[in-house]
Formats: sequence, C-alpha cells, structure tokens
Amino acid sequence: MRTSSETQRRLGLRIKDLREERGLSQYACAPLLGVSRTYLADVECGRRNVSLATLDSIARGLGISLEELLKGV
Repeated sequence: MRTSSETQRRLGLRIKDLREERGLSQYACAPLLGVSRTYLADVECGRRNVSLATLDSIARGLGISLEELLKGV
C-alpha cells in the first residue's frame, strides 16, 4: 500500500515533468497555475498536500484535464 507522502512525491514529479515538457521554469509556470514559485517548488518536491481546487487550477494552467494530471500518480 502506497503512503500519502509517496503519493505526494509522485504527484510532484508528474507536475515537474509536465512543466519541463512545456519548457517552463518554476518562475514562469507558477503564475499560470495560480500559485507562488515557492509553493510550486514545495509541491514538486512532495512537501505539500495539495487541495483538489489547487490541483484543478494546476491542470488548467498546464492546459490539461485533472484526469490527465493525475495519470500514473
């Protein structure tokens, strides 16, 4: 069984991969996602437990569905 911290790490890596695929730095990407750069860094490192509303905002900012964001997490 996967722990919540492992899930947070996997989600963070997924978001980082999607950001990097788009050629965006954390500084450029954070405003598109509606979060601060430090918040995004914490999410990408698995240090933040992200709300569903924030996940939806991140998905929209990346131009994908919430389902696509969570794929493989």
